[in-house]
Amino acid sequence: MHEAKAAVPEHSEQTDPLAGAANWPADMQDPMHLALRAIVEGTATATGTEFFYALVRELARALSVRYAFVSELLESGARVRTLAFWFDGNLIDNIEFDLDGTPCEVVMRGETVYYTRKVYEMFPRHPELRELGIESYFGVPLVAESGQEMGHLAVFHDQPMVKEFRGMALLKIFAARARAELERKRAEQALRKSEERLASILASAMDAIVTIDAERRITLFNAAAEKVFRCRAEQAIGQPFEPFLSKRFGNLLKGYCLAVQPATVNSQQLWAPEGLTARRRDGEEFPVEATLSPLEIGGQRFFTVILRDVTERWQSEETLKQLQLENIYLQEEIKTRQSPGHIVGDSPAMQAVFGHAEQVAGTDSTVLLTGETGTGKSVIARTIHDLSDRRDKLFVNVNCAALPGELVESELFGHEKGAFTGATAQRKGRFELADGGTLFLDEVGELTAGAQAKLLRVLQDQEFERVGGTQTLKVNVRLIAATNRDLARMVKDGAFRADLYYRLNVFPIRLPSLCERPTDIPLLARYLLDKFARKMGKSIHDLSPRACERLLRYPWPGNIRELQNVIERAAILARGPLLEIDNALELRLDDPEPAASTPEPLGSLEAMERAYILQVLERTRWVIEGERGAAAILDLNPSTLRSRMQKLHIRKVGTAA
Repeated sequence: MHEAKAAVPEHSEQTDPLAGAANWPADMQDPMHLALRAIVEGTATATGTEFFYALVRELARALSVRYAFVSELLESGARVRTLAFWFDGNLIDNIEFDLDGTPCEVVMRGETVYYTRKVYEMFPRHPELRELGIESYFGVPLVAESGQEMGHLAVFHDQPMVKEFRGMALLKIFAARARAELERKRAEQALRKSEERLASILASAMDAIVTIDAERRITLFNAAAEKVFRCRAEQAIGQPFEPFLSKRFGNLLKGYCLAVQPATVNSQQLWAPEGLTARRRDGEEFPVEATLSPLEIGGQRFFTVILRDVTERWQSEETLKQLQLENIYLQEEIKTRQSPGHIVGDSPAMQAVFGHAEQVAGTDSTVLLTGETGTGKSVIARTIHDLSDRRDKLFVNVNCAALPGELVESELFGHEKGAFTGATAQRKGRFELADGGTLFLDEVGELTAGAQAKLLRVLQDQEFERVGGTQTLKVNVRLIAATNRDLARMVKDGAFRADLYYRLNVFPIRLPSLCERPTDIPLLARYLLDKFARKMGKSIHDLSPRACERLLRYPWPGNIRELQNVIERAAILARGPLLEIDNALELRLDDPEPAASTPEPLGSLEAMERAYILQVLERTRWVIEGERGAAAILDLNPSTLRSRMQKLHIRKVGTAA
């Protein structure tokens, strides 16, 4: 009889695919580790088709099998297409085949299967299996977080594979990585479709739409602009825009571009309804109505000029802006999918955080993330969104501390035309953009009193009005808030509304500081080292033993953000295969240690933090704020530093307690 087994569907468990490696029996660890490392190194820098090719090649080599492939399920649900196929030492062209009557059919029902011998007899409808002498087959499904089958990863061989085949663990681990890459591929396809929609709208628009960069050179020139200016796009792109404008229009544009400040990007627009003229390529001038809009994408500033008929003015602009925002969020989604496993930590404290995040993700309950600066609150917020039923909708991030007080309400709730000076058009707020998805309010403790009142109403009733508007808008938004401040204390001091605090504090999750999760420090450091080494093109293989010891002894008042800065600085200075951090830490740990009579022991993290803060304060002569102040050196907000000083009983000698 043939030995065959079908396991419970793998997608029924939401676990870290790499977590099981630490629990393998001792006699398995060395060879499995070597195989795992070989596959990781072979696929680390690859994406897309290159990744799938590298995956099947390295998997076949590590497991010593003749055949391996990864597939994608087609829309029909009855056929699959291989994304990469390793065939007896060679990569062959991808193929499509029907699932019916194949061992893959069972796998695509969401089950992990293995057939240890005589597979060609078990599936007689496919004579090619007998021709190749296929004895054994192992397959793992690729299942999306939604539970939908996307494809599968399989290896097969002309020799029997034992029932306890250790390579099954590798298949499961790298099936999760293949799934992430396949999801990234699909996100790219969604972005491409969105860009095609944008291009289609731009091409079909009746109004001339021109985008320029900070030097006022043309970066986009739609079909209507070609017609209006009698100039082809390839002739215009890269050229200064001023020759296409009258002197007055050119001066207006130049002054507008210089006047727009970073804080007002995406909110300050200018409409010039009359009195302006533009110039065709042949020199002919013609009257225009124009709308000027700033936009910041990827840290670069652009300006959109729309020359159009007033009747279509606002509709065209709103469609363009919404599609541009959609592309930004899709690009962020691709970056996220391209770097799976960016949450690093297996300490009990972080496992508790992950457990709480997973529990609350399936609900619509409001989550309040607390913890010190740099502990990864935004990462956890994104994780909760990705695990929720809202994962297919937008995740909109708002840093409340970065918004000027006068613009907070406009950013959150939008505004109507004429609501305030500069409000030349109606604008949707972040709540409207996040409708159906998740809104993440970072540094929520910085909200103004007026914004707090409006936010409370949204949480209670899921409705609001735009600034300057009277129409009540209803939204369906899941809210996640984060702060490094003590909101309970702020409530007592009258700086934060008590009713809003209780609405936000439905499901609190506290993120531990880095000193509370010391076992995660080497994991994080190695993850960051790999990231920066690849980015800088350096061959740095690991941390030195001395660096590991010093990282564990350092108090990390700036948490993960400070660790990231230290590893990046050390990677820049590195000259060999092992990373040293002597010159990267602000405080050298080989400085003379306190005398033995010091009442606070070296092993106390709180004592080390206190000593470090004192040294930095003395170095800056107790200056806290400013570019060269203690807060900047410690990578902390001045308010956070003062709170830590109060907690640690740090005060300048000669001052009152």
